[in-house]
Amino acid sequence: MATPCATLGETLEQQRLRALYLTAMRKRFKAEINRFTSGAMADRLSGQSDVADLNFLMSYVHGYHWLRHNVHEDYRAELLEPFVKTKQGFLMRLLHQSPAIDVFLRGYIEHWVAAPAEAPIQRNQCLALLASAGGDPDRLISRILALWGQIDPFTSSYAVAYRDLARDERARYAGLLGPEDQQRLALVDALPNPPEAVDAFTFPKLGLIPAMGCPQTCRHCMFIWRPLMKDTPDPQPLLDQVNRLTRSVLFTGGDLSRKLDSFYQAMATMSEVSTFAILLNGDFADNPEVTRATLDAMAAALNRRPRHWAPARVLLQISFDEFHQEVVIDRHGRLKERIPIYKIANIVEAAPRYGDKIQLCLLHKQNALNFSMDLFKQGVVERLVSELGERGHRVEILSAAPSSRTKRNPLKPEQTAAPVVKDASFVLSRYPNRPILFTSSTIDAFGRAQLLDETEAVRERDLLQQLLNGHGAGGETFDIDLMFWFNGWATLFSAVHICLGNVYDDGMETVLRRQRKDPLSRALQRFDLRLLDFYRERADDLDEIIARSTGPHHLFHTITEQPAMRLHMTERLLAA
Repeated sequence: MATPCATLGETLEQQRLRALYLTAMRKRFKAEINRFTSGAMADRLSGQSDVADLNFLMSYVHGYHWLRHNVHEDYRAELLEPFVKTKQGFLMRLLHQSPAIDVFLRGYIEHWVAAPAEAPIQRNQCLALLASAGGDPDRLISRILALWGQIDPFTSSYAVAYRDLARDERARYAGLLGPEDQQRLALVDALPNPPEAVDAFTFPKLGLIPAMGCPQTCRHCMFIWRPLMKDTPDPQPLLDQVNRLTRSVLFTGGDLSRKLDSFYQAMATMSEVSTFAILLNGDFADNPEVTRATLDAMAAALNRRPRHWAPARVLLQISFDEFHQEVVIDRHGRLKERIPIYKIANIVEAAPRYGDKIQLCLLHKQNALNFSMDLFKQGVVERLVSELGERGHRVEILSAAPSSRTKRNPLKPEQTAAPVVKDASFVLSRYPNRPILFTSSTIDAFGRAQLLDETEAVRERDLLQQLLNGHGAGGETFDIDLMFWFNGWATLFSAVHICLGNVYDDGMETVLRRQRKDPLSRALQRFDLRLLDFYRERADDLDEIIARSTGPHHLFHTITEQPAMRLHMTERLLAA
């Protein structure tokens, strides 16, 4: 039996999470309604002659279904409550109280039919629609339902949609180093070798993937299904080979909190590497003691390095954004933070104590708040600052720098592109000489991110259009540095589906030569527009792919996902 204190504590925590959940979902709902009433619905109904009359009603039909797709029924009334007091109050009541969409539509029609003549323009729009249906509400409802059926984006639950995406991902990995890839690599191997061998420390960075997996299901994650890597060999031979190729390695693969042994092994044995970066989601930091123990182990691994080796440090990258710290409902109907903010605070509080040995960097995803310093006063950052404040820490922002390119605010896409905060640094007042880094990047529509609301993330569609217009990508490149999996695969940083071989079977030198000779990798690196022409030669869906692409990386990633297409592109590049 729970103690009274425990019960009170749980109740207070649920109240805190409830406020966060409702605030976030209200913002999403409002943004979605504004987006559709401001043009998104009109775009979808562009073939209708009376689109101006349909726009408002159909936007709220979308809102009706959005609520049921995204908001647990226990919270819908409370979510809508503040909007009941607005001029659309009757709509909010209909959205909540209508058990089915046809009931909502009938209530909408009856409201405006009974409204006085001086009512808002929506009355005239509704009456015009009713007149076009011969004054018959049933005919109008049937028409609205038919139109919705043509554009309904909620035909599958998230669980079903994610399952289908996972199936596609699994199929892509199944094609890795299959017959078409082997044929493609044979073409690359047949090319003349570069005159000189690969120099030591050629790569600015290299990736290491001990395992692929993460217990979280964040809505923006590009990975849903991850290939299992069982019975991988001792990584030391691979670490020894990578040691001569770069000064900087990144350990990644989802969340490696339970796979840290190889990271410690690398720090203790890779004599030439000076930066050991690792990407974690912060879920390990259950309490200050566990947090310190994990960071102590990292520092201890560095301390095992002989003094005559290159000085080294850990770059501890922690995912921190509106998705990793999102408040969600668990299978028991209780609210929880995916990764609680207190865990991130535990890490922020501990990291400065390690001096130069551990540099903490919070990795954030750009959203509408990035367009001003509100980024540090609202949302997930404000929650972190508040948590640290309760522990007696004062956060001081040292710097904030914009992205090299302007971007469009997802809440106001019709407005001119504007600067976004990309990089920042801050300190805890107790540690004024130990800055913590913060960097914010965009989200491309890979994996689960395909299902995000348009208003939730900053996109790179302007940069994509600039590229398609022949004006380049503004210095952006497709990253073709190598990532070495502990099962032997060698893939590209920006495209794990492009594999240049297995280092255990083919040998490191062969893989390195392929990376230098592969015409497809080089074409990807510079976003070569010829690849679009080559794609169109074998597929008829390029226009649809471009329309849904969120940036250059997304487009070029998508068109190279199939092994047969990679082979075709390589053949065409060699023939050019």
